Amino acid sequence: MSVVAAVTRDLGELRRRAPDLADSALAASALALAAEIDSQGNSATSKSMCARELRDTLDRLRDLAPKQEEKDDLDDLAARRARRIAKGGSGA
Repeated sequence: MSVVAAVTRDLGELRRRAPDLADSALAASALALAAEIDSQGNSATSKSMCARELRDTLDRLRDLAPKQEEKDDLDDLAARRARRIAKGGSGA
């Protein structure tokens, strides 16, 4: 998998939580850095510098995005119980 493809996938995941952020200049910078890493014409030194900057850019995007709510088994049980009650089933 290319770095551009991986960053595109990550930005797609980000788009679900923060569409404006996924289309921001910071996101575009991440894609440009990924393209430089994928480029065969760049030196290993250039690629390592781009990789470090890409990591920082992606971390910044994740920090700016709203946090995902984590669901646990208790949330799942409560949701199933609520559905049973809504259908007229026993809540007990």
